[in-house]
This record gives sequence, structure tokens and C-alpha cells, in this order.
Amino acid sequence: MKIFILISTIDRRILRVPAVLREPELEVHYVVVWQQTYQELSEEAETLTAELTSREDVTLVTLPGRGLSRSRNTAIKTVHSLLEDPLEDAVCILADDDEKFSSDAFGLVNSYYLQHPDVDIALMRIRSVVDKSYFKKYPDAEIDYRKHPRSYYPCSLEMTFRARVWHAGIHFDERFGLGSPKLSAGEEEIFMIDAMDSGLRARIVPIDLGTTRPLSTGMHVSETKVLRSRGAVYGYRYSLPLAFLRTLREAISLSIRMRTHFIPVFRKIWYGVRYVRN
Repeated sequence: MKIFILISTIDRRILRVPAVLREPELEVHYVVVWQQTYQELSEEAETLTAELTSREDVTLVTLPGRGLSRSRNTAIKTVHSLLEDPLEDAVCILADDDEKFSSDAFGLVNSYYLQHPDVDIALMRIRSVVDKSYFKKYPDAEIDYRKHPRSYYPCSLEMTFRARVWHAGIHFDERFGLGSPKLSAGEEEIFMIDAMDSGLRARIVPIDLGTTRPLSTGMHVSETKVLRSRGAVYGYRYSLPLAFLRTLREAISLSIRMRTHFIPVFRKIWYGVRYVRN
């Protein structure tokens, strides 16, 4: 089974990519989507891109502008252009430009999907490169995603999925995510909501993928785009009355925790509800 590692990077961060790549392995291919917000490239970056494109197991795609969700979607579409048969079974692993994969990660991913042909998406585990601790409390054993604990939220760096999910119409909503104009988070939740609504099967699996720097997206709950993103997820997932109740409850909770005024918090979350529904 072919495995595609989908790496998103932007501007000078392309210089980090070589540290993510491993020695060539059979049936493992890297798709690097390099977003550029300016046209001038350093000599170092030009040399590096030449080195990347010289590897047979690397496909480099340049993409103007920003938007992490847009980058992820471009990577998935590129995978399908690389498959000889559009219905060929292949697995995608999402990655950032500072991730370090475990030596056995790709073999474990391959074995899991071969042993579970009915699973479309498998959310795995990621650790901090700082102290090797997990980023969150993961379920102790493999479970169906529909039964995940309330405290569990999906992260893109945990995501592995069969390339066929694209044929089911599942992609990252480009209104959400880093680099998007209004909403800096929430794209992973929307991806999983769409997958579940489409009847795809997803599992949370106790397999370690590797390490990366501590995650920060979505952690700064007081940021306007983060609050809007919370509301947008409510607006996407629930009816308008239920989204209002969720917004109300969240605004009360956050205003108490952050020791700030309720009304500005409520307005930012509710903005997200209205934005995504419009």
C-alpha cells in the first residue's frame, strides 16, 4: 500500500522540510505544498528546492498566498494526480514542517490499514519534541471516533486517512484554519463532522506517529479568531437555536475563566455562528 506524507509549509519555513524527510522507503512518497507570500527567494531556498525536486519520492507544489486548509486540500488533490488508478487504495498522513516521525511510524500505519480495510480515518498519537509527553489525554485503547470523550478534539497532525475520502466529498473547509481571513481554527472538527455525516468510519488508535513542537493553534482562547472559530463550529454543526445556547454557555464559561466581560466574548463567538451560516 502506498503511503503519502502531506507536508504543508510557507515561505522560509521550506528550509525546515529536509529534517522531516527520511531516507527513501518503498511505497512512501512525500508531497510538499510550499505556500509563498512573496516572490523573491533566497539563494538558500532555491538550492533546497532543487534538492527536493531531485528526489524521486518527493513532489513539490508551489502555491501562492496563505491558508493551511487550502494547502492541505492541494496536497490531497496532488496525491490523486500521482495515483495511477484514481481508485487505488492509498493512505495519507498529514504533517507540518517541524515534525519528526518515529522510525516505525510508516510501517505501523501501513499494517493498521491493511488489517482494517473498513476504516477510512485513523487518528493517531503525537508527542511534544520538548519533553516527549503527549499533547492530550488519549483514550487508553482503540475506540470508534463517534464514542470519543468530550474532552478530545481532533488535531490535523494526528490524522491519517485513505485517499478515497476525497471521493466521498470530504475536504478541509477553507474558511477555517491558519491563514484564513476570519477563522484561525476548527478545520479538523469540520473535517470530522463531514466525515461522520457521510457515513465514513473513523477510529482513535494507540499508534505513535512522532514528535513536533508544542501546539498553539486554538490554545489562545481569548484571541478573536479563535473565539469566532468556536462559534463557527457551533453554527456549522447545530441548528441556530442550539448554536445560540452553545454560544451562551461558552461565553459565560470563558468570561468567568478569563475574568473578562461577557458581552465582548459572546459577540465574537456569535459572529462565528453567523459567519459560517451566511
